[in-house]
Order: sequence, then C-alpha cells, then structure tokens
Amino acid sequence: MSFIQRCCSSKRECLTYIIVLLWCGVGILGSYYEASFTELATYFISLTGFAGAYMYAETKRKSKDTSIFMPGKSSKRELMIYFTVLLWLTVGVFTIINKADLMGMSAYFAALTPFVGSYIIGETVKGEDEDKEIKQINS
Repeated sequence: MSFIQRCCSSKRECLTYIIVLLWCGVGILGSYYEASFTELATYFISLTGFAGAYMYAETKRKSKDTSIFMPGKSSKRELMIYFTVLLWLTVGVFTIINKADLMGMSAYFAALTPFVGSYIIGETVKGEDEDKEIKQINS
C-alpha cells in the first residue's frame, strides 16, 4: 500500500499531513515576504478551530464515504473542511504577498469558525440521529 493510499484511508491523518505541509509552505512564503512569524502563527491558529471540529466529528462518527482524494462519493463534512482550507490558504497567500494585515485577516477568518464548526458537528450529530431512527424503524 502506497503512502498516499494509506494516508487517504484515514481522513484525519490525511488532513493532518496536508496542514503540516501547508504550515511548511506558508512559513517559507512568509519568510520570503518578510511576514512576522508571530502573525503567521496567529494565521495558523485561525485554522485550528475548523480542523479540530472536523477531526472531532470524524472521530465521533467515522464517515463511510471515500476521501476526496480517492474515487467515489465524499462526505459533506470532508468537502466543507477542504473547501475551508482552500479558502483559508488563498486568502492567506494573498495577504502575505500583498503585505496586508495578517493579524486582522486571521481574526476575520477565525470569526467564521463557529459557523463552519457548528455545521460539521451538526452533520455528525444528524448522522447519528438518522442511524438511530433507521435502527428503530427496522426493529
């Protein structure tokens, strides 16, 4: 089994590797554009709420769908987290390159955490409730 296949078999592990690689890449980009590492750290903290909500949800109720990096149907939670990471990366790279207010952007992006985190947790709980209803109907 290749590294990528093994990584994608665990959605939490896959997201962790991607975020660590982004951390390295954005750190290099920030260094090149002379961004403050304190501001870069705050920028990464703004992503932790999203990633934490997804990892909690995937631990609480593991998705039966395939990873977005593999053929097949992907879960709504996984699509939402990767859309959010892509948005976070795009806005962050734009902010770093244009030497804009990285602290302000981090706070602005972190303000989205309750909404996306609630959606991800809600999808997890909703799925559990649906599983219970199906079991009750079949009993």
